[in-house]
Formats: sequence, structure tokens, C-alpha cells
Amino acid sequence: MDAQKVHKSLVHQILRKRLYSGDFDWDGTTYHGTHAPLVTKEVWERVQELLDAKTRRKRMTHDFTYSGIINCGHCGCSMVAELKKGRYVYYHCTNGKNTNCPEPYTREERLTKDLTAALHELVVPKPITDWLRAALQQTDTTQTRAREQALQQATTEYERINARIDAMYMDKLDGRITTAFYDEKASAWRQEQTALQQRINELRLTTQNYNDAINNIENTSALCKAFPEQPAAEQRRLLKLLLEKATWKHGELETTLRPPFQKLRVSNHATKTKQGKNGNGGAEIRNWLLR
Repeated sequence: MDAQKVHKSLVHQILRKRLYSGDFDWDGTTYHGTHAPLVTKEVWERVQELLDAKTRRKRMTHDFTYSGIINCGHCGCSMVAELKKGRYVYYHCTNGKNTNCPEPYTREERLTKDLTAALHELVVPKPITDWLRAALQQTDTTQTRAREQALQQATTEYERINARIDAMYMDKLDGRITTAFYDEKASAWRQEQTALQQRINELRLTTQNYNDAINNIENTSALCKAFPEQPAAEQRRLLKLLLEKATWKHGELETTLRPPFQKLRVSNHATKTKQGKNGNGGAEIRNWLLR
């Protein structure tokens, strides 16, 4: 009769039992038993240290740079890493759906190369950010002038309606109009004033700080440019900030960025001019203004 296979988990449970050292645990308290111990306390404690160390090493396998960040493009399962020969990191599909995923193992260096290329699409050259800052400041000046004009018009109309209501109130007191007529007209005019006041508030709160926007673009560019040289923890932090989805299929990486950065990538791709000089400025600036 073949011997039944003993699973590792059962062995670990046995080795964890304090009973074999002569003591036993009961209701959260350790007691000294009257039975003869199978091993000394020193041996039992050493075994616990070795088991704890193995558990810590196993947990460290989840701390590879790209674990939990990239999914398999075949089945959607996570790509996990393994350490080969103590120095080479390979990623593979977990095959959690038991689909016999055909995607082969991939070296971490290959993923780093492709992720670096994807993030490089967010690196906006300085000549373009300089041109963009000047162009947007000019646009801001035009928009500010239009906003101030609209604000003046709305404020003037609000005050004109207010003067009408005051004048009609005097007509009511003098008996030239009825109270019902006054109430009807005043109610309609106050509704117009409410809409105008809302418009005035919106115009006063609407401000465009393009310097902050350009600074954010430049900061994003610097972080993406420095990605390959950053420690693994910083690389993970940046990827989690930027990536909405990343898949690996047939040896190719596909990435979808979170909305603000996806728009930045589209705008940067649309503005391809030699040394950052805008060829037809009006069309190119719209590539950025819409985003």
C-alpha cells in the first residue's frame, strides 16, 4: 500500500505545536506539562525562528517591482515574479483561471524597457513647454479680457433690473399700478437677477493658472525621464499614479494611463515639431487647450 503524501502545511502545523517541547497553550496562556518532552525548548524555539524566516522570505516574493501592476493580455490574470538562480527576475501569468496561458516567462529588464518607453511619451521637451507657456499666457490675456467684459455686462444688467424693481415699487405705493401687477413683474425680474448673480459668481471664480499647469507637465516629464534610475519603490509609486491599465501579451506591452496623463500623452504626440517650434500655432495650441 502506497504511503499517503503529507502536505507541507500539516508538517508546519506539527512543528508549531508547543506540546512537543513539554509545554502546552490553553486559552491564550502557556502551561508546563507533566509529560516528557520530545525535544528541548531550545530546539523548539530554533525551529520557530526558521519557520518565521521562511514565511518572511515567502512574503518578499510579493514585493517585486511590477507585481500587481501588469496583467496578462490573454486571460486578465496578474503577472507575478519569480527569482531564478538567485539573481534573475522573471514574470509570468498566474494562470488563475486555469486556461493554460500561452504567454512565456519574461525578464524584468524587458518590462522595464517597455515601461520606460511608455512613460517617455509623457516627457515633453523643454522647447515645447517654453512655447506652450508663452502661447497659453497670451491666450489667458485674451480670455481674461473677455471674462472681464462679460462680468461688467452681467453686473450692469443686474443693477438695471434692480432699478426697475425699485421704480415699479414706487409706482405701486403711488397707486399707478396694482399690487398683483407689481408682484408678477417683480417675481419675473428677480428670477432674471438670480440667473445673472449665478453668472457673475462663475465669472469671478473662473481663473486660469497656466503656470501651475505647465509646472505640472514639467514635473511629470522629469519623473518619467528619471524612471529607469529610480529605486523599485519609487518606480512602483509612479506607475500606480500614472497607469490605469497595463497588459502584457505576445511579448508586447499595452498601457492605458489615467485620464489626465492619457490626455497629456495624446497632446504631446499631436505636437511633433522640429525642436519644439510650432508649425501652425493655432492648430497646435488647440491640441493642448482641449486637454
